[in-house]
Amino acid sequence: QHGIATMCMAPLARGRMFGRSDLATIAKELGRSEAEVAIRWCLQSGYIPIPKSINPERIELNTAKGFDLSNSCMARIKQVDSGYMSCTMASPCHELAWDLVADSIPHPDTWGGGRKKGKGKG
Repeated sequence: QHGIATMCMAPLARGRMFGRSDLATIAKELGRSEAEVAIRWCLQSGYIPIPKSINPERIELNTAKGFDLSNSCMARIKQVDSGYMSCTMASPCHELAWDLVADSIPHPDTWGGGRKKGKGKG
């Protein structure tokens, strides 16, 4: 509706929820890891997941390529949400309902968010 892409910070909840939900069952059924399934769900839902890893093998798996989730799997995974927040230092702004703030966000030109040519060059 507003043309805004949503990026997922720590989309895997730092692995703290692995093995505690139907996601584990779905991953086992598909022969994939929970991380792959969660990332694939994000991608198919239109989110931009940014998982973190320094392990080359995990980085490759985090691409979640080579498979798609069925509509049934997508629906099951959507039901997994328990409200768990892995980053407890996150701003409480994430709790605001988008429809309450979306129409009141000023155009970037009114607050300097629209960069003009020549600005910021020292």
